[in-house]
Amino acid sequence: MSKVFENTPVDTTLIPVQRACTGPQRACTGPQRACTGPQRSALYAVIFALAATLGCESKPTTKPAPPPPQVSVAEVSQATVPIIYPFSGTVQAVKYIDIIPRVTGYITERKFVEGSIVKKDQLLYVIDPRPFKAALDSAQANLTRSEAQLTLWTGEVKRYTDLAKQGAGSEQQKEEAVAKEAETKADIEQDKANLETAKLNLEYTNLTAPFEGRIQNTKRNIGQLVDAESTVLTSLVQIDPIYVEFKVTRNELFEMQNLTSGELTGKTTDIANIKFKVTLPNGKEYGHEGTLDYMSSEINPATDTLMVRGIIANPEDKSNSESLISGQYVPVQVILGETPNSLLVPKAALVESQLGQQIYVVNSSNEVEIRTVTVGTLYQEQYVITAGVKLGETVIVEGTQKVRAGMKVNVVTPSAATPEPAKPASKPAETPAANPPEEPATDAEAKR
Repeated sequence: MSKVFENTPVDTTLIPVQRACTGPQRACTGPQRACTGPQRSALYAVIFALAATLGCESKPTTKPAPPPPQVSVAEVSQATVPIIYPFSGTVQAVKYIDIIPRVTGYITERKFVEGSIVKKDQLLYVIDPRPFKAALDSAQANLTRSEAQLTLWTGEVKRYTDLAKQGAGSEQQKEEAVAKEAETKADIEQDKANLETAKLNLEYTNLTAPFEGRIQNTKRNIGQLVDAESTVLTSLVQIDPIYVEFKVTRNELFEMQNLTSGELTGKTTDIANIKFKVTLPNGKEYGHEGTLDYMSSEINPATDTLMVRGIIANPEDKSNSESLISGQYVPVQVILGETPNSLLVPKAALVESQLGQQIYVVNSSNEVEIRTVTVGTLYQEQYVITAGVKLGETVIVEGTQKVRAGMKVNVVTPSAATPEPAKPASKPAETPAANPPEEPATDAEAKR
């Protein structure tokens, strides 16, 4: 048995609907027509489905403006700053000699510790002195013999002279006696010279330090034969004082000449009065100050530089290892005078950019201004600024990465900067509440 369904026509007239949405939940209201029956129910279902698909326009929410960024600042200061030229220097020993024996013989003693500091005239080596002592004794004996011969021939000359006056002796005998006396005197002078040479050779068996310095390692040991004037036994280096050499370019030399002539500072300076300082490998400034003592008169055409040398104290202090060593590289700072009323900013205030070196200035309205500046020398962790800022202006030293030109900032001094809150070492365990609040019922539970 078949069942026939009756098709009832549905009124498809559209009903305008007004939508209004507020908050996360949407509620749509509008003029509705009173209707009954399944036809109106189907129409409402279609309208509600379209409204859910299209969505509702949400009212925009306005976010509060963020507070101005906090920056640390410092004021542009003014001071008298020394004119310093930096160079790359090399330490050179004032004296460096090889210890070479003056006599040939066998080494019998070594009287120094390798690498130690030896004093002037300190005994270093001893060469077997016995052959030279024997030579000295022989020279002394020859001198004594010659002196005895001189006494003899001096008497003979006197005797033959008296006989010749009396007519009893011949003139030839007199002349022979005079010749023998002169020959003996010459032998005596020769013997005296030989004696002096023998004394010197005996002294040369003891090799001493010609000046105070650091002795190097020995190249010959006890028992080895050394040759006079050829065998190198060791080397001796003077370390106090010590030289520091560096190269100056043509342009730097021209500027230094202008400064020392008083053209810029109004005060002439002699080369002997120009001071310099050196920096140690650990970045610490060396404790002594040196003076320039030599400037070459020729520029090397290959490097276009001029060699300048200074001398500086370098005492050996066992409690302080900061001594300069020959051949060591050291940064050199040559002090050529001073400039009064120089403007200084902290080193942290300088920013490198594609436009050059810049400084962020905070004006009276707490707005940021970016200035391109001309930077001079670095003095005590502060840069000398020759153009771009004025005395008393406020510059940003911390927080430049957070600001841009025209932005307002919250200004604090570095000492008044707000410290970050300390973080706990470990997060404490959360204790569950005794009576936790009940969660609100969901829509589905409410409908149930």
